[in-house]
Amino acid sequence: MHPLPSEPGKTYGSPDWSPDGEWLAYDVSLINHDLNSTRIEVIRANGEDRREIGPGAMPSWSPDGKQIVAHTYSPSGIVVMDVEGGGRETIMEHWGSPRWSPVGNRIVTANSGGGLSVFNLAAGTEFVVLRNVYVYQGLSIAPDALQVCFADPNGALMLATLDAEAKRATAKTLVDGGYFSHSSWSPDGKQIIFTWKPDASKDDPEQLYLLDVDDPAKPPQKMKGLDSADDNADPDWSPDGKQIAFSLKKGRSTAE
Repeated sequence: MHPLPSEPGKTYGSPDWSPDGEWLAYDVSLINHDLNSTRIEVIRANGEDRREIGPGAMPSWSPDGKQIVAHTYSPSGIVVMDVEGGGRETIMEHWGSPRWSPVGNRIVTANSGGGLSVFNLAAGTEFVVLRNVYVYQGLSIAPDALQVCFADPNGALMLATLDAEAKRATAKTLVDGGYFSHSSWSPDGKQIIFTWKPDASKDDPEQLYLLDVDDPAKPPQKMKGLDSADDNADPDWSPDGKQIAFSLKKGRSTAE
């Protein structure tokens, strides 16, 4: 494990690997400031060439690595931009923790009123595929582009399965109980890593857990090698399956 560059007074989160595994995009906020201060940075995986590309949060790379989608807080919306931060275009006027699908003309988002939507970039249209469930930030899309893992803020890790045209979805519970947030699929689609506090009533640090998708009855396993006294959250699997980027808050005093 090695830390990427960070600065005092800032908190870092929501890392997302570029498709070639060379870069990471993530969001940066000033501690004790409102979310409007949140910016997006990109950095090489070796810690070099860090740069800010503008306001936004929860970035997600396009499959060709040429664009990034993110949401903004003020005004609330979902924007697409090039990797230098230029050519910014608002495509949806609501919050949504957007994720770019492996099928490159689709973006999956949470709805501010609940449920999931798919935005078709080619047609410029958005349609709701799942209603009557609440979706917390940090959803993730499987390599097959037809499964979406998300956290229900009422205390469940959920799996939505889309039809072939991605116009409808059904949902089921994978893990029940506790506090869940960001998730990420392994490149082979066999595992999900996610942020979890099994007992939401306790002020325990967040930890990373692994779940076998084909055997959800098997209890999630805590990721080895991390200090349980730290907050470990916001995981994202590298494209080659060999590394995981995540947000670490050491002793809950500083963020890296």
